[in-house]
Amino acid sequence: MSGLVMRGFILLGRGRSIKRLWLWGFPLAFLISVSPLVIGEPLLTQFLPTYQGQTADAIVILGRGRFLQSSRVLKAVELIARDRAPRVFVSGYSDAPLMAHLLEQYGVESGKISGESCSRTTEQNAQYTAQQLMPNGVQSIILISDPTHLLRSQLVFRSLGFKVLPYPSPLPDTTALSYRRLLVLRESMGLVSYGLMGRYWSRPLASVETTVAQ
Repeated sequence: MSGLVMRGFILLGRGRSIKRLWLWGFPLAFLISVSPLVIGEPLLTQFLPTYQGQTADAIVILGRGRFLQSSRVLKAVELIARDRAPRVFVSGYSDAPLMAHLLEQYGVESGKISGESCSRTTEQNAQYTAQQLMPNGVQSIILISDPTHLLRSQLVFRSLGFKVLPYPSPLPDTTALSYRRLLVLRESMGLVSYGLMGRYWSRPLASVETTVAQ
C-alpha cells in the first residue's frame, strides 16, 4: 500500500507549485484528518508492513520530543539484544545527543552508536542519516518512530535508497487526546505536502554538512 501511496503522490507532484499545494494538498489533508482518531490515525497506520524479525544494517531512531525518547530507545535496545542490527543511529536536533546517552545507559556499547543532531524535519532526518550511513555501506535500516509518523518517514527514507523496515514505537498510554489529534493532523498535512513536493520517489542526496551527535 505504501507503494500505491507513493505513486499517487508522484502523479500529483509533477508540475509542483505552491498553487498546486494549496489546490490539492490541504483539501486532501483535511479529508484524511477530518476525524483524526477515526479516519486519520487508521489511514496513517493500518497499511504499514508488519515487522517480522528481519535483520538490517542499522537501526535508526527518529526524535520526536523528550517524553518519547526513552520508549524509542528501549525499542532499539530490544532489537540490539536480539542481534537484529549491529549499530544504532540517532537523528534529531535536540533528541539525538540525549538518545545516544540513554542508549549507553541501557547497555549499548558506545562503538555501536552514532547519529546527527542537525535535523529539524523528517526530510532532514532522512538526508542527514543517508549522508552518514550510506558511505559506510548501510543499505537497510530498521526505522523507529511513532506509528502515525512511520508512513511518511518510510517513504522519504526509501526515496533516498534505503531498504526500510518500519518499527513502531507507540505513544505512551498517558498521551493526552489533544496531543494525539495534533500529531494525526500534522502527519496528514505532512504526508500530502511531502508527496506534492516530490519527496517520495528516487532522488539524489542533498549536499549538506551535519553535526555528529555527542
